[in-house]
Amino acid sequence: MTTTPGYTAALAKEAIAPPMRAFTERDHPSGAILKQAHEAFQQGDLEALFGMMTDDCAWHMPGESVLSGTFVGREEILTSFQRLQENVDAYWAHPLDYFGSDDHVCLVAQVHARRGDKVLDVKECLLWRLNEEGKLAEVWHLALDQDAWDAFFAKD
Repeated sequence: MTTTPGYTAALAKEAIAPPMRAFTERDHPSGAILKQAHEAFQQGDLEALFGMMTDDCAWHMPGESVLSGTFVGREEILTSFQRLQENVDAYWAHPLDYFGSDDHVCLVAQVHARRGDKVLDVKECLLWRLNEEGKLAEVWHLALDQDAWDAFFAKD
């Protein structure tokens, strides 16, 4: 497994994870693909994560924070991951649900982050577009409380 040195240090579990429902035969296969990608991200296995993404994958981070922007391709997305690591002492996205179709798949998660005495606890949705081969091609990050997200990750 190839990992980015030091990256997983910021992915520290500090809160009790909410339960995630079990996958069943009724779930679309794209949900399992995203579950594997999210697990690779949490474990810092970036080779596995990027293996499930297209080379020109676009990652859209809305808002007015140090994490905001559109990042295209592996190097730009890695830069956004580095920004996340640099701006937290601890960060964990606890998966609540994955659901999808042939064209899109969504992760709903509870985010817990800490930097010094500042704490962020918000739900997020990552809405992914799949390409014709079933690879993750584009993602929109949606914090359900964008104001809280932006305040926590405020630009200095």
